[in-house]
Amino acid sequence: MIFFVDINLPASFTYFSNSNFLFIKDISDTLPDTEIWEIALKNNYTILTRDKDFYYRSMQTFNNAPKIVLFRLGNVKNKELFFYFENHWAKIENLLLQHRLIVLWPEEIQIVI
Repeated sequence: MIFFVDINLPASFTYFSNSNFLFIKDISDTLPDTEIWEIALKNNYTILTRDKDFYYRSMQTFNNAPKIVLFRLGNVKNKELFFYFENHWAKIENLLLQHRLIVLWPEEIQIVI
């Protein structure tokens, strides 16, 4: 699984430092959401983002959407994000095998679609 990391997530985050993570900022700092969506859909990438617009778009285009992981963790530091990933990343990857839209909350992982 390849993850397309939105510009609003930290590129320096340790978990994102392998070939399964591609950074949107490496393509462009100003890539519109529509193009991010199309690239992800065409290449079967999963978008990792804090941008709620991807959530709403996914709800509107139910059958023709890339997989989305929406981070709703608040203003967390990289250390806190690291611990969240340590505790939940394996589960998130497993959920993505069967689901297309997942929202990460501090106290729960919400499966939407």
